[in-house]
Amino acid sequence: MQLNIRHEADFGKLLDSLADDLVEANIHFRLYEDLQKSIPEFVSIFNESNTFWRLTFRSHLDATLFRLCRVYDQYNTSLSLLNWLDTIKANIHIFDIPHFKKRLKNNPFVESLASKSRRPDEQQLNIDIEFASEKNPLVKKLIILRNNLYAHKSEKNVRLERDLLKTYPIKYKEIGSLLKDGMSILNRYASLFRAQSFSTQMVGHDDYLHVLNCVKSYLDNLKAELEAEYQRYLEIKNQKTT
Repeated sequence: MQLNIRHEADFGKLLDSLADDLVEANIHFRLYEDLQKSIPEFVSIFNESNTFWRLTFRSHLDATLFRLCRVYDQYNTSLSLLNWLDTIKANIHIFDIPHFKKRLKNNPFVESLASKSRRPDEQQLNIDIEFASEKNPLVKKLIILRNNLYAHKSEKNVRLERDLLKTYPIKYKEIGSLLKDGMSILNRYASLFRAQSFSTQMVGHDDYLHVLNCVKSYLDNLKAELEAEYQRYLEIKNQKTT
């Protein structure tokens, strides 16, 4: 359902807020995946502080899913991808070139940017709306989990000891698809609206490698010190027995 907007500035605020959720979800999920991939190389580090890393993994996955639940929410008045797309369809005129040129009047490249139509393709828009709706099996699965596990916990499911994640398992590839395709849709219209696209590449993303390497260096040095101490002990022992 379309959201109420008074003017183009309202639409821009909705765009930015929706982008915040999608970008943050992508960042958390990428970090979750990269940490998973680093386990074989740093297995001793993860084993050394297993509780901390278990909670860290869970927190990043939860952060991803909670944001995705907001992005793909189906409630009529929520700021979701579906309602945002419906709002575009109902206010498609705000993408017309005169409006675009007025929004970007301070951009030195506005004339070249406005040389081609900025109005969304209605066929593509309908495809995107269907993707963001419960007609998409992945979205439907996510919404079931949202309504019964993440946003609300069903007392009936608890009493009957139903494990919703087993009944409606959402795989990492499916999460990745909702994130990637959602981001593509958002950037498609952000680009048309104000020649902007949002990146999911966070500055300092690989800081986790610095942390893991620092801990590995510490443990390697500690191991070397213990080994050296043991060798000194053996030397002293051998001296006493000769």
